[in-house]
Amino acid sequence: MEKHLIFMDIDGTLVAKDQKISNKTRSVVTELQQAGHQFYVATGRKYSSAVDVAKRLTAQTQVIASNGSIYSIDEMLHKKRLSDKALQFIYQTITAHDLPMFFFGEHTIFYTQQLPSYLQKNDQSRIGSSEEDFRFIDSLETLMAVSQRIVNGIVIADEREAELEQVRKILEESGLLSVSSSHPNNIELIPLGVNKATAIQAVRSSLAVPQKNIISFGDGLNDLEMLQASGVSVAMGNAVDELKRHAKFITDTNVEDGIANFLIDYFS
Repeated sequence: MEKHLIFMDIDGTLVAKDQKISNKTRSVVTELQQAGHQFYVATGRKYSSAVDVAKRLTAQTQVIASNGSIYSIDEMLHKKRLSDKALQFIYQTITAHDLPMFFFGEHTIFYTQQLPSYLQKNDQSRIGSSEEDFRFIDSLETLMAVSQRIVNGIVIADEREAELEQVRKILEESGLLSVSSSHPNNIELIPLGVNKATAIQAVRSSLAVPQKNIISFGDGLNDLEMLQASGVSVAMGNAVDELKRHAKFITDTNVEDGIANFLIDYFS
């Protein structure tokens, strides 16, 4: 069979809340890699966190991180970042609405306001792995002092969806950045013109793989462009309804080995 490129989101797709990768998924991916197919995780997570998950899957799995802002091709790393103007606008806009912000470097998370308990305790693996990965931002000046290290960001606010939608429109209309959402409680802050699909297009062009041989798996709205850029687009059973409407296929949920089950059927 012709070589395929397979891209999979992490949270809600490859892993569940416990952050574990099933043995079945790992076995199927390993077998397909041995047959010559190439796998990527494609996530909004920072690069170091994405690499950790990729290597827990298999040593050969490559990475698209920060919603397409960082990606690897044949071990060479490519990176784009939020511009200084975008960072200034983001900080001023979101501070005016008293919403918490998280900005991602390759290894560090820069945050405003207090860290939520789920980051400090049980769910640090979702955004960071230890307290040393975090740095507090107390002003615009502090943010701009580290601006060259910042790739992308996210705003997270539970039970404030209407306000998030208002802020999202303001950010979109600025023309300074791209925005998306992996969950109704957040706004993904991405360099202008960048998303998971732009990274996929760069990867497939470099590796000379036709679009029809691109398979992607996702569950959130920040996976939409990725699915649209793929010849075989697959929404998880637990995906949001809008993503399911745009996908060519719907597989089982992330806790039912949806990725593995689809790949077994597809390549059999």
